Amino acid sequence: MKVKGFPWLLCASFLFLLCTAGLFMFRNLNRGSVLADTVRPTLATTISATSAPQETEPTEADTPDGPLDLNSATLEQLDTLPGIGPTIAQRILDYRVAYGPFTSVAELLNVSGIGEKRLEAIWDLVTIEGD
Repeated sequence: MKVKGFPWLLCASFLFLLCTAGLFMFRNLNRGSVLADTVRPTLATTISATSAPQETEPTEADTPDGPLDLNSATLEQLDTLPGIGPTIAQRILDYRVAYGPFTSVAELLNVSGIGEKRLEAIWDLVTIEGD
């Protein structure tokens, strides 16, 4: 007895198996460069960075007498505001360069990362020259 469809079924199964194996073998080729470019801190750097916190005493530049002027503040001065880290402080400086001096404190809402709650927290700590 001769089976007519058996060789075709066998060939189709073999091709399917090859394609499936190829997908699983080569699926991570594009991720290799991303993983190689990331920097992972070692345990020694993590321990040394967290075990000995270094405190610096504030200088006159860090502690202004009154509210901080948004149009003349430096990155370091903006970084001292509550809820404003170095990233958002840099965004404030970038916004000031791109759009010119601030005309009101409320204009900070246009800076990415500053919402109403964060603005309320720093409202009394910042000013615009002439306010």
